[in-house]
Amino acid sequence: MSDLSNFNINDFNNFITQASESIACGPSCKEKEKSQQLEKNYLDAETNVVSAPQQLFTAKKEYITYTQGESGYNEYIDKELKEKAENIASSYQTKFNNSVNTIKTNIQIYDGLLINFNNVVDLYKKYKKENTDLEKKLKITYSDTLTNDRKNYYEDQGINRIKTYYYFLLFVYIFIVFVFLLSVFLVKTDVKLSIRLLILFLLIIYPFVCYWFFIILQKVFVEVKSYFPNNVYRNL
Repeated sequence: MSDLSNFNINDFNNFITQASESIACGPSCKEKEKSQQLEKNYLDAETNVVSAPQQLFTAKKEYITYTQGESGYNEYIDKELKEKAENIASSYQTKFNNSVNTIKTNIQIYDGLLINFNNVVDLYKKYKKENTDLEKKLKITYSDTLTNDRKNYYEDQGINRIKTYYYFLLFVYIFIVFVFLLSVFLVKTDVKLSIRLLILFLLIIYPFVCYWFFIILQKVFVEVKSYFPNNVYRNL
């Protein structure tokens, strides 16, 4: 009797309905129902996620207002906003300090680069001046070399010309001495033989004596010339 007293006709009807639906719905129907149920659960969860912050805010406001009153809720809001403001200010202060440190580092790097650049410019100017001076010296040296070459060329020409005159005069001199030597013994004359031999002796020693004679004469000329004022325009 106790089991029959607990029996509910509505539960029995629901059981019969579900059993009949289960029997009537095949595998494809169950798969569709499962998909629909999962979609419903997904949409409900998405709605809850979107509305959760507002629901949390409303629940928090109602709880604090109920327990601490309107003034307590205002104090809570002020404290929360103050903490957020301090966090934001701290974050901006940190970013500002980082920016300042970065700027200081960049300024130091720039100062170093500027010093290096100025040193490079000074070194470039120094090398440029040295190169210009070397180029001038090189031109002067090259010009002096060309001038010396030309001088040597003309000097060689003059020396060769003098040598030609020297050999020619030497030939004439030897020829004269030879002719005079022959005439001493072959030509009849009233001049004494001793005088002719003396003249022959003088002719033979003439080249040796005249060299030292002209050397001494040149030294005397230079010494005498030193006592007279020089013409400065000749040395320009």
